[in-house]
Amino acid sequence: MQPISGAVRLVLVAGISFACFLAGSFCPRAAQASEVTPEVDSANRINYAGRQRMLTQLIARNACFVMAGIDPDRYEGKTETAAQQFETSLIGLRAGNANLGLLPEQDQGVLESLAAVEGLWTTFGPAARQIAAGDLHSVPMRQMIELNMITLARISETLQRIVSLHGRQAVDKDLARTVELAGRQRMLSQKASKEACFFKLGLTFAIDEATMEETFDAFESAMAQLINGDAAQGILAPPTLQIRRQLERTEKVWREFSSLVRQINGTEGLSPGDNIKLANLSDQVLSEMDLAVLMYTQ
Repeated sequence: MQPISGAVRLVLVAGISFACFLAGSFCPRAAQASEVTPEVDSANRINYAGRQRMLTQLIARNACFVMAGIDPDRYEGKTETAAQQFETSLIGLRAGNANLGLLPEQDQGVLESLAAVEGLWTTFGPAARQIAAGDLHSVPMRQMIELNMITLARISETLQRIVSLHGRQAVDKDLARTVELAGRQRMLSQKASKEACFFKLGLTFAIDEATMEETFDAFESAMAQLINGDAAQGILAPPTLQIRRQLERTEKVWREFSSLVRQINGTEGLSPGDNIKLANLSDQVLSEMDLAVLMYTQ
């Protein structure tokens, strides 16, 4: 067996960690802090910071589904699970967590950026939980709606700081760039789902059709880059037929999801059955996209 390159190891750790997230828990590690090497720490740090982007949108999406009456018991539980994962990762990125393979952060700029995210989370997190519990007062609703995007922007800034410090561990920069783009798709899938839910509820102060189209266009253009490759942007074509097929399968589910979203309008909305279908397709796009990321490690 040939040794795993640094870039592939980065992808492998990221994929395994996210698979644990989809299962609803973190994978246990039989590791002590002293056993976490700088390379492993770098891989995990990039992974968890990147995953935080998606969680901001997943949490807002779940809370919105409760607001919309879409399987509220199910999405109350999903909100709490995602919120706990966000908190665990946020603390681990700052203070270290041997189970997550993270060392304490030493860079002052990253620590300040994480502190800004923590400050936003102290309002965003409780607001989302309050809504998911069925308390639909206007204050937590507005806090959740406004702060999910501000928190996303802050965690994206944090990720860029972390990548600039730790990304040098990746041997193959094109592979790292390709996987980062695939990981961003997971966030965009949940951002699109959240925006569709906001639009369904008629929250015109929070979303409009132009913004929704921008999110959809971003997902679809990135998917085209992943399926076809984009040498000018350093995006690799699928290295195996299996990866290509998985990306195409993801795109097929996305097309079904996006077609259903486009049936939403400000007055009629969707039938209760279509609402559940929309939620299920949103979950499936996320799951399929994660599997595509995992397959880059094979």
